[in-house]
Amino acid sequence: MKNQKPDNNFITSDFYTACLLLASDYHLVGINKADSKRYRFIFIDQLGRAQLVGGYFDGLIDINTRKFVNAIKELKSLMYNDAIS
Repeated sequence: MKNQKPDNNFITSDFYTACLLLASDYHLVGINKADSKRYRFIFIDQLGRAQLVGGYFDGLIDINTRKFVNAIKELKSLMYNDAIS
């Protein structure tokens, strides 16, 4: 997973990390589709994001399943249309 932090944004190419952030009410500001093999999801960064993502990978995060599934559907839809870039 490659993550970068230009300005006040958090960028991840990990799909499920992006779903976690979206389901946790982080604001998605764009999807960089320049590389057709790797999308980059751009979020406005928030305090506590590193702990949230770390907890997710450590299996310590409880998240509303419905919100997570809806985030998966929403991101897939955004990836394959031009609604956000």
